[in-house]
Amino acid sequence: MITKSFEELKPKIQQAIEAKLKGVPIQGEDGFILVDGFFMLGFQKEISGSFVIGGPSVPAVAIVGKTTGRIYYYALKVLLPDLNT
Repeated sequence: MITKSFEELKPKIQQAIEAKLKGVPIQGEDGFILVDGFFMLGFQKEISGSFVIGGPSVPAVAIVGKTTGRIYYYALKVLLPDLNT
């Protein structure tokens, strides 16, 4: 498995997000700030009364809207489909 740092991928991530937003800009936002790091969005196939740590996840990045402060997540594989993770 190849390890890539966020700083190494940041320019490509920024370009990919800007390309996605060009066709469909985020309404009510006056630009965005890219959060410096990756997020692992965990998911479960069942709901129970307990909190499960670990399991499957979706690697993602996030931007924060400069106007509203809303956080928007983007799946890393959609932004950089050739990335081997």
